[in-house]
Amino acid sequence: MRMLPWLLFLVLLTVSTAGAAGDAGSDGALALTEAERASITYFDSFRTAGGTLVLTEAERAFLQAHPVIRVSNELDWPPYDYFENGRPQGYSVDLMRLLAARIGVEFEFVQGESWDALVDLFCAGRIDLLQPADKPRKLLDCATFSPPIVRGANQFLTRRDHPRVRSIADLFGSVAASPRGWEQTELLKKRFGDKLRIIETANISEAIAAVSRGQADFTTDFANVLNHHIAHSGYVDLKVQGVWSREDKGGEFSALYIATRKDWPVLQSIIDKALASLTPDQIRRLQDRWFGEVGGPAGRVSLSPRQLDYLQRKGTLRMCVDPDWMPVERLTEEGVHEGIIADVIARLAEMLDTRIVPIPTASWEESLAFARERRCDFLSGAIATPARRAFLDFTTPYLSFRSVIATQSHQVFINDIESVLGETFGITRGHAMIDTLRTRYPGIRLREVANITEGLGQVRDGRLFGFIDALPTIAYRIQTQAILDMKIAGQLEDSEQLSWNLSIATRRDEPLLGEIFQAAIDALPQAQRQAIVNRWLSIRYEQVFDYVLLWKIVAGVVGIAGVILWMVLVWNRRLAKLNRELGQARAQIAAQNLGLEQRVAERTHDLRETLAKLERTQASLVQSEKLAALGDLVAGIAHELNTPIGNAVMLASTLYDQERAFRQQMTAGLSRSALQRFVDAVRDSSDILLRSLQRAAELISSFKQVAVDQASYQRRVFSLDEVTREIALTLQPRLRRSPARLDVDIAPGIRFDSFPGPFGQVLINLVQNALLHAFDDREAGCIRIESQPAAPGFIIIRVSDDGNGIPPDNLDRIFDPFFTTRLGQGGSGLGLHIVYNLVTGLLGGAISVRSAPGQGQGTVFDLALPLIAPRAVAADANASAADRLPGSAIASTPNDPSRGTTYE
Repeated sequence: MRMLPWLLFLVLLTVSTAGAAGDAGSDGALALTEAERASITYFDSFRTAGGTLVLTEAERAFLQAHPVIRVSNELDWPPYDYFENGRPQGYSVDLMRLLAARIGVEFEFVQGESWDALVDLFCAGRIDLLQPADKPRKLLDCATFSPPIVRGANQFLTRRDHPRVRSIADLFGSVAASPRGWEQTELLKKRFGDKLRIIETANISEAIAAVSRGQADFTTDFANVLNHHIAHSGYVDLKVQGVWSREDKGGEFSALYIATRKDWPVLQSIIDKALASLTPDQIRRLQDRWFGEVGGPAGRVSLSPRQLDYLQRKGTLRMCVDPDWMPVERLTEEGVHEGIIADVIARLAEMLDTRIVPIPTASWEESLAFARERRCDFLSGAIATPARRAFLDFTTPYLSFRSVIATQSHQVFINDIESVLGETFGITRGHAMIDTLRTRYPGIRLREVANITEGLGQVRDGRLFGFIDALPTIAYRIQTQAILDMKIAGQLEDSEQLSWNLSIATRRDEPLLGEIFQAAIDALPQAQRQAIVNRWLSIRYEQVFDYVLLWKIVAGVVGIAGVILWMVLVWNRRLAKLNRELGQARAQIAAQNLGLEQRVAERTHDLRETLAKLERTQASLVQSEKLAALGDLVAGIAHELNTPIGNAVMLASTLYDQERAFRQQMTAGLSRSALQRFVDAVRDSSDILLRSLQRAAELISSFKQVAVDQASYQRRVFSLDEVTREIALTLQPRLRRSPARLDVDIAPGIRFDSFPGPFGQVLINLVQNALLHAFDDREAGCIRIESQPAAPGFIIIRVSDDGNGIPPDNLDRIFDPFFTTRLGQGGSGLGLHIVYNLVTGLLGGAISVRSAPGQGQGTVFDLALPLIAPRAVAADANASAADRLPGSAIASTPNDPSRGTTYE
């Protein structure tokens, strides 16, 4: 065997950090008995690591005189400072316990009903330490402060349907809920009292509940606090977004401190020394315990009730992997998942308390196909690309590897790939890096191969100049398979685009699964991921020896005879290899011919199953969209009923009080003027009460009919004007939250023998589509529903707006399923697709659209509907119903504006 260089690897792996640190902060309270100290081994390591605290004579005397220090404990501010299971809990609580152990005193925790109450106790001298505290004016006269123990930025908590918030300016004009007595509440009133209406609550829990109930539009706090309440209270209608920046706060930091009694400066000095003595490792472990450790002390991920219900109903999760990509991952012949990713997935499964099984595939390309066909629920490790996002959701990357090039060992080392772009490189078929490389290096010549084994084989045979893959996979092959004639000759530039940033990719039609895996990855500490990587990779550093120069020297000494001998050996080797390949090719052709018919039949069967599955999925999505619209309707009407019913209840209560007062006056003697006042009050109250109840009855009557129509596709004869106005009435709550108004101008007397439910869904979807897209950055706008005469037996329903319009490039695609320009911002891509199917199918009509963006004319949808719907829906759902219209052109006449009704 030739003496070839043993490859020297430089394995530099960077495992990406996927969250878990949250806001840098700490808040807590202290109370630790000797029994608790003995049971919590977590603190033992801290006690042995700190050493002895150096105190002055005065400080030691103070501690001897005060062996017990009283410390505040807030009841409800997790995960920093709260009271649960009969004892104080939280990050700040544990920090205080750590300080108590360092100082050598006992901290006795004192609870208060509210933060205001704790501040009052502290200023009255009944609490010695207040933590974690900000610096309100009330405290400045009675406290001194430690260095910050919490630093972070406040974020905003809103309902999920709230528009995007980038800064507090996006919330001007809305209602804020904030705890009474908090510094942030005072700051809101001081800086933005003229731009916000502020509701003061007892604590942050009540503020969050007020947002969930719709009594407030937002609240603000550290993200750790807000997310903790969302997860542990089961809120599914809330989200955390935006940042209350330092500039918006008037240059003030978001920081919290330990406040000490002003008359005890010695205690403040002791606390400062104890804080300064803590090592970074101690602080990191404390933060890992509350913000970064896997699922907290219980070792589980905190999931919402909705997410837990999904996992319980889902049962076993199906996973597709790269079957041959070691040491990252592979599937053995027995179907066992091995490698770095396998160990990470096993840890996530343990944290989620769920079972994950791998689905066998022959290649990474087949794994992608399985994911696209929903034959597996997620891919264990994949790079996000625009094409894949069409059917997959991606977590943040949890592993990241450098890209390198493997070549024959006699090649020179590659400092810049652009210097060898004339050569041909191999890469595994289906890998996302293919598109990235072609974009970054337009002239690169890539040949896609089935797997890394085939790619390295073609490099060894000279058919490829090099093979591109992740650093650990190439290094692992060369090292474990003793490939002596290959080496890692270079690496691609260190950039985000050219690195293998691996995420968990989940099926897009089940978004809860992506949220669950994101929560698990956020809870998996960086140290655990790095430990898993280190178990699979031995990191070696060797000095590179220039064997190319050595070979040149040997070749010069051996001379012509050696060269000729080498050429003969190479030729014989290639000739033998060609003969083997020729025999293998003949055998493969024979086997392929035998199995061709069987494979064609199998693929045909698979295609039919896939088509049927897609049709079922589409039907399911359409039904979901219908139910979502009905849910919107219920919520809107419920909101509308609150006002008249509330007025009626208030007036009934008032009448009851007035009647009692009147009865008392009767016993004492009734004057004519008192009788007249009572009669007038009863008359006025009865009049308002009657109007309120009539309004409620009108709303209930409209909702009752629209809801029945929406919930069932029942055919009946109905008045077009009446049904349209009922639908417009149900849209009023949504319209009030938008800059647009709705005008309805339907000619009276038009009777339809059709399906009012689908007709109503068409109008609702068209109006909601306009509200979502047409009035961005607009202060006012108008949506109009009007009727126009058409050919005999038909009517034109026109839904138009004066908004921004639809770009010409999108106009031909708006009826396509899942086409939307607002993915993740309220758009599902199904609304107009459902409109098209209902109009051209069940209602038997035709729909057309025109738009003039940038000209102030907005978008116009024309629905040509028969007055009598067809008795049977055509089998071809794509056939245009316009062919059923009579030959005469549809006339268009102006409407009488006096008949119109406006909804705002």
